[in-house]
Amino acid sequence: MKIWMATAAAATVLFAPLASAKVLIDIDGGLGYSFNSLNEGSLANDEIDLKGDQSSDPIGLNQDAENGLYAWTKISVPIFPDVGLKYQNLYSEGTNFITDEVTYGGESQTYTEEVNSEFDLSYFDLSLTYGIPLPLASVDFGLNFRSLIGGFSAEGQTSGQSLDTAFEVNGTPIIVPMLYLGGHFDIPVADVRLGGELKTLPIGDTNITDLEVKGTWFAPLPTNVLVKLGIEAGYRNYGLTIGDSTLGADTSEYASEVNYSGFFAGAAMSF
Repeated sequence: MKIWMATAAAATVLFAPLASAKVLIDIDGGLGYSFNSLNEGSLANDEIDLKGDQSSDPIGLNQDAENGLYAWTKISVPIFPDVGLKYQNLYSEGTNFITDEVTYGGESQTYTEEVNSEFDLSYFDLSLTYGIPLPLASVDFGLNFRSLIGGFSAEGQTSGQSLDTAFEVNGTPIIVPMLYLGGHFDIPVADVRLGGELKTLPIGDTNITDLEVKGTWFAPLPTNVLVKLGIEAGYRNYGLTIGDSTLGADTSEYASEVNYSGFFAGAAMSF
């Protein structure tokens, strides 16, 4: 599933210039690598410590964040809202000796052995936004719909006992609506664009906040008349907090607090 999503998003970016032959369509895109850190991570009301290296309670899984790929594209057509697509591969994994029962998302397994675990917060975003044009700048606002395509898994190295919980309801990935606010500022003399975006969903004790700031430099190439090519780099901070109750629903089995952050860099294009 993750591989399919990454391939689809990358293809959208790479083949965007072909689609942009239509009049009045603007397309921006990027494809790169993210260097992630797991700042904090606890699951099941602090019963599982993702960063902990102890087998005692709370269960320590000794996880580290892994680097991952990302891809994004933004398609702009007059009158209609801008459409943004983004894929981010974001997960942490580790191995630790566990002598306890691991429970998350309604599933549980009891271990007395080395356990391999993975917590996957990878996602696929669809944004629908409108921009307010300003001199050399733009402010964007709208909605973002995030499909969580990961989950939590653990497997004993000796017994093979496994726990596998996906962020799904009846086999369908969970889609989270979020508010979107973003913008950018162009520096034409340096062929540089500075920008950022905030995607958030604050609902009482449950909150998702994804903040990104970046700079993009476009190379002074003869092809800039048709398409600008360059590089981008920035910083992202993604926090997820799930409380015992969300919109009146009992979410205590998923009660968690996780925060990833890190720098990223990649190629960019604007047509």
